[in-house]
Amino acid sequence: MITKNIYTLMLMFFFLVSTACKKEQSQQTDPRTFSLLTQKIIANSDVMANVFSDTTFQLQPGIEETDIHYLSQSGGLSTRIFILKLDLKNPDVKLQAATPYDAPGSASQTVPDMAKYIDAANNRVLAGINGDFFNTSSYVPLGIVYKKGVAVKSAFTDNTDKPQQGLSFLGILANGKPYIGDKDTDYPAIKNQLKEALGAGVFLVRDHKKVTQTIPTVDPRTGVGITDDDVVYFIVVDGRSFYHSNGINYQEMGKIMYAFGVKDAVNLDGGGSSTFMIKHPRADIWQVRNQPADGAPRALANSWLIVSKTKP
Repeated sequence: MITKNIYTLMLMFFFLVSTACKKEQSQQTDPRTFSLLTQKIIANSDVMANVFSDTTFQLQPGIEETDIHYLSQSGGLSTRIFILKLDLKNPDVKLQAATPYDAPGSASQTVPDMAKYIDAANNRVLAGINGDFFNTSSYVPLGIVYKKGVAVKSAFTDNTDKPQQGLSFLGILANGKPYIGDKDTDYPAIKNQLKEALGAGVFLVRDHKKVTQTIPTVDPRTGVGITDDDVVYFIVVDGRSFYHSNGINYQEMGKIMYAFGVKDAVNLDGGGSSTFMIKHPRADIWQVRNQPADGAPRALANSWLIVSKTKP
């Protein structure tokens, strides 16, 4: 009798597990259950093995956040990713380079604190993302810094000791269009047209093609990509926490950007610097949505802030 009961319980257990697995598989392949961005990643990359949760909401027209918790195909690790989609064709969505205390010198501040110095009645900060790599002693960024058409730092710092950094930049041109370029060819040709700009690292996508990466390490990451029709994607991936999120490598980040159809994408500062902040639509507070690897937002050399000129 005992043996029969155990056998029955085992059958019931395997039935429940099988049913749960089939349900999970059904959810993953059913496009009605996930946001458009999650559908694009599943359809156009081999990054996700399973999706645990998927949330998307609008901060205001032209600004959309999507949060995804998934199991990675490489290593089968828990991964949490935060995506900010900006439509710069919307005249009320502006991308602004920010520095500590809104000053031109080298200093450090967290992304929420930088937001306090430029937030005003006609310049409401709705979101913020960490920016360029920087010297952790002097807080001098490796790349260029342009604010409101002024070159605060007009040259790239030598990156011999950190070859994956100080290679590229994200800029907003005088005509309002986003632009990603390299430091050697693109920057000299376009610098007179830059209104806002901060440096960046390795290319993830270049001219609609995925870039092969040589650094395989998995870490917290921040990246940015732009499309031909002026849509900007910022991605922040949490890492260094086995049960929460392990992180991502350059190759996987490039695959996600490519799945979104970007023309160009580059890696920004990551690790403990990765910060994803929004002005929460249900509360008048700036909320850091991700879980920074240091346990709290890190003080940085610069950041990208998304602002509205009309939001009260």
